[in-house]
Amino acid sequence: MLPWYYIYVKSNMQEHVLDILKQRFNVFVHKITKYKRVKKHVVKEDIPTISGLVFVQGNMAEIQSILKERCFGIYLAKDKSTGRPAVIQDKYMQTFIRLSQISPFRIRFMPHPLEYYSVGHPLVKITSGVLDGLEGYQIRISRNKCLITTMGGLTIAIGGVYKENFENVDANSDITGLLSSANNIKKET
Repeated sequence: MLPWYYIYVKSNMQEHVLDILKQRFNVFVHKITKYKRVKKHVVKEDIPTISGLVFVQGNMAEIQSILKERCFGIYLAKDKSTGRPAVIQDKYMQTFIRLSQISPFRIRFMPHPLEYYSVGHPLVKITSGVLDGLEGYQIRISRNKCLITTMGGLTIAIGGVYKENFENVDANSDITGLLSSANNIKKET
């Protein structure tokens, strides 16, 4: 399967850019449901979790050419550690999409890089449930047991991981390799 990338779009242009990208690529926007009172009624409204964050699946060169031709000033987001467009493997993105459809309120986008949350916590891998195969760090945030992981440079906390089974991961994992390669690139520059 083709990898996923992501872009940031101004909120007033998001629908226009989504229409252009949907013609050729798979597109996903993480949304949460909010209820608000309008006069005497309660209205259900789906809003993006992060305004303007759009995930796109496809060939990187094709996505970049469409953005260059039809969406001036919008580029693929770069991974800060490598300086190249951030790549998300399809298996991780499918898990993320599945969890977003089941319970989007469990997902939180975190402000700091993964290294900030990894200090003093062992790397674990989930071996059961919807999140089977995800690796990250198990920590508590506001009395909620969370798995902190990364997707293409975005740090994500997945809450409510009480019933899942965990196993400790050795140094040969995907995230450990990703972090060590990012640290080596930083040292070289």
